[in-house]
Amino acid sequence: MEENYFAFTWKINCFNELVVRHPNGSFFYSDRFWSPRGQGGKSININVVNEQNSSHNNTGYLWRLKMFPNGVDKKSNDYISLYLEAIQTHYEKQNNITGRQKKFRLALYRVDSNLQTTKQKPSLVIDRHTLETKFEFNGVNADYGFARIIALKELFPSDNTPEIDLLVRTQIFEDTMTSGEGPSSMVIVNNISLMPFERYFGEERFCDVEFIFDCGSSMKAHRVILAARSTYFESMLGGEWLEGHMKTVTIKDMPFDAFRCIVHHLYTGKLEEGLTFELLRDIYSKADMLRVEQLSQMAAERMVNLMNHENWDQILMLGWKYFDDRLKDAGQEFAVKHWIEIKDTDNMKQVMASGHVDRIVELVLQSFFTPNNARIGE
Repeated sequence: MEENYFAFTWKINCFNELVVRHPNGSFFYSDRFWSPRGQGGKSININVVNEQNSSHNNTGYLWRLKMFPNGVDKKSNDYISLYLEAIQTHYEKQNNITGRQKKFRLALYRVDSNLQTTKQKPSLVIDRHTLETKFEFNGVNADYGFARIIALKELFPSDNTPEIDLLVRTQIFEDTMTSGEGPSSMVIVNNISLMPFERYFGEERFCDVEFIFDCGSSMKAHRVILAARSTYFESMLGGEWLEGHMKTVTIKDMPFDAFRCIVHHLYTGKLEEGLTFELLRDIYSKADMLRVEQLSQMAAERMVNLMNHENWDQILMLGWKYFDDRLKDAGQEFAVKHWIEIKDTDNMKQVMASGHVDRIVELVLQSFFTPNNARIGE
């Protein structure tokens, strides 16, 4: 019996260029989109929609797709990494709903950009099997998908491969809880992988590795928890590196407080409250290095909430450095909005001296052609 599903298609133009612009570990998002809750036996297909023009109700589900054109980590280099990410809705937040169990499927199609014809049909390049997981909104398992959905050489078999557009299609199936039979084996596996480790943070029982810092501080942890939550620690502590055989590991060029917050997140899925902007900045950059993506996003959002006249430039330049649209757009929006106040400040001088010529031109042009700033400057 065919299952009912909602389908969303994301068109990525000039994919060749994005592969060049986004190094290994760098990602970008699709528009947000809604899937309805229950369709009464109908399959739905919506192409290239977003949150603004999609019809939905308060109990719909909010999503976005996340792509790493050159892989999420070094192991996935030369592959496309693709994930479906769940976003907590206002309704879910109001009703204290912290996650959702869903089944979905991902497929990729290619279209040659240089063939200007509406009759051209996309060609399927990969259709991966159906996945099921419990999406959590606290960042531990907010997204789920494939670290290596397809090798780039399968899309670009030669250096003369023409420009292509990429279509990403996801099918999100209706809720499939089986009455009276309990959860499926897939649900059981995922629940085991998400067992709470929070109570073990700071608990020295069962610890089997200790980290030492330049400042003289140290902390103990559990290898299996760190490795389960981070591919970086899996490589470090799993035997691939020299540290994998050490009981004491020296950490260089990382503040103790930032490392502690990162480890806390790996145990709890949370970002501690009351952190300073400077510490959040360290956490963001180091979490990116350690490939703890969810923590990077949480730190970025917290920094944006703390943005002011003293730090907007740091947020903007972090966005440029890490190809993070959330930070870049927030910093640029702040600069444009407060252009008259900041254009002659030391912060602006730092931005102008950063060497990002094209982005600086974009910023200046945007501020120049913003009506509010034009009126203020008159």
